Amino acid sequence: MNNSNSWFVVNVKPKQEFIAEKSLKLYGVKVYLPLYKKKIKKNKKKVKVVTPLFNGYLFVQFSIEESYHKIRFAKGVKKILGSSNYLWTIDNNKIENIKSRENNGIVVLKKEKETFKKGDHILIDEGDFDGWEGIFCEELPDCKRAMIMLTNIGFSSKLIVPKKYLLLNSRN
Repeated sequence: MNNSNSWFVVNVKPKQEFIAEKSLKLYGVKVYLPLYKKKIKKNKKKVKVVTPLFNGYLFVQFSIEESYHKIRFAKGVKKILGSSNYLWTIDNNKIENIKSRENNGIVVLKKEKETFKKGDHILIDEGDFDGWEGIFCEELPDCKRAMIMLTNIGFSSKLIVPKKYLLLNSRN
């Protein structure tokens, strides 16, 4: 049963999360747009930008009887997820779990440690060799660096780089 304590999932128009959030708040309903810091390349440098955690979605807590049509047709809103018989809801505990990982309004994501096996195709994601590709050879005894064989140059060359710079290359 949907009630005013339910958090509904609202799909917003492309790149209009902040517009939808602002327009929905004007109706006096609770709106939650979780944000996180994402690394992007800008002018060949990596910078962190604040962006929605769930691209294209936000959560709204409202009474269906009182606010459905206002929410549904608010600026930036594409639709409220679900069917005409039953709208999708998110348990309050899940919303609170996301909020509990916030620091100054930004959700802090835990980065999983990548584990590499000999022969894995990798991509260097930071540092002087950002964007270069290679094959993982071995982890060095300090467990912080790795030896890789570069593959996007015309000759064989091994390189030692910090492991935190490496990602599994999903293109291979």
